[in-house]
Amino acid sequence: MKIFLLAFSLLNFQLAFTQTVANDSINGIWKMNGYGKIIEITKSEVNTFDITKISCILNSEIQRNQIGQLGKFKVINEDTLNLKLGITNYYLHRIKELPKNKIINDSIKAKNLKLNFDVFWHTLNENYAFFKERNLDWQHIYEAYGPQADTIKNEQELYEIFRQITDHLNDDHTSVIPTEDIRIEYEKKSDSLEESNSSTNLSIAELEDKILYQYVENPSRYGKSLHGNGLINYGIASNNIGYIQLNNMLFFANYKVSDSLSGYDYLFAYLKESRKNPNYQEDEIKGIKRIMDTIVNKFKNTDAIILDLRFNYGGYDVVSLEVLKHFIDSKSKVFSKKAKTRTGFTKPQSFYISPTEETYNKPVFFLTSHQTSSAPESLTMASMPFENITIIGSRTMGITSDVLEKKLPNGWDLYLSNEIQVNYKGNCYEGVGVPPDIEINYPVDENLFIEDLALKLKNGDEAIEKVFHLMRTE
Repeated sequence: MKIFLLAFSLLNFQLAFTQTVANDSINGIWKMNGYGKIIEITKSEVNTFDITKISCILNSEIQRNQIGQLGKFKVINEDTLNLKLGITNYYLHRIKELPKNKIINDSIKAKNLKLNFDVFWHTLNENYAFFKERNLDWQHIYEAYGPQADTIKNEQELYEIFRQITDHLNDDHTSVIPTEDIRIEYEKKSDSLEESNSSTNLSIAELEDKILYQYVENPSRYGKSLHGNGLINYGIASNNIGYIQLNNMLFFANYKVSDSLSGYDYLFAYLKESRKNPNYQEDEIKGIKRIMDTIVNKFKNTDAIILDLRFNYGGYDVVSLEVLKHFIDSKSKVFSKKAKTRTGFTKPQSFYISPTEETYNKPVFFLTSHQTSSAPESLTMASMPFENITIIGSRTMGITSDVLEKKLPNGWDLYLSNEIQVNYKGNCYEGVGVPPDIEINYPVDENLFIEDLALKLKNGDEAIEKVFHLMRTE
């Protein structure tokens, strides 16, 4: 499981926009269509709750003057609100009161192991969108694990059950994050096994550099990625083809994070700074637009561009769509999505993008691998309507849904995939990955993938060399 993919959901209900509606008009209790959420707004505070058929759990509490952390509210009518978060619109309807008979606020009850299991099961039962795609009989899961939950003695055993169940889903967007003490104890048990199974001494950052310097003389670098390498590394290859290595869909805002930090320390420090900024997603868009404008201008006389997404583990869809705007020449629908509800799905939302001021409309080649996951998958899926873009590599990881964050009674975080995202033709790639136009059979396992690319580099990177061949034979 890549923790990076889940880190963004820590901000899932803190996406920042300015609130513009009159304060009193949104006071009340609002239930979200789908998503299992209730928002309670008073003069002094705002509380969010996670609800299921059997539970109502407080998720977050903020002061009323911080309501902009939740998003941009728009009054549709007296009983309906629109909430804009990222690229998505959410709709809420007014309700009279909280479901008091389902509220879990007793500390002893909240620690009940079987209750936590039941809330976990019901939360996924009502919100998880891909049991069919993941070949899992969810009712059978309850029948198989429910009796175990009746007999377990501590939270460590409960976490073991949750790990076993989420492993059945094989979905890196779905997991349970317990308290730190439980997590550390579990990791102590698993670290030695992971170390013994690791078969490569080459890091992803080192592989990125090997590829970059093999094809680009004196490349430019911008920012810092999770791997500790450049966020975007780029330059022009000797055959007049531009090369861009885009390693995350995040870290484009100019926040003052210590250069001494790396890896997940850097990620969480960055996310902490972003929470302080009421316009952080807009800052991400401005940052990626600025660097992409620079690159497109620098590459305007090249014959083609390679955008390497093979090492990109995710980030924000708004960054992905901003990147794509630089490679298109017309407005187009790029994908749509709908969310799982207890009885069906929300109304689908369609997403369109238009080209930026100066675009690159010559051939563009996206390179993908199984490590291409989450937000870069949205970019790859969104590129499908445009004839000048060709995808080369293997299928992506296949985790295309946004991450829905929930709370369990004991305070643990539960993350899950609840949105079905489809391309402009209505095709869903959850679980199977976005397919390439030209396939390279990369290993699925990350370590084997790194080894495979590194071993073959002496004869040239297969994907990049395919681009060169295609351009020579045009």
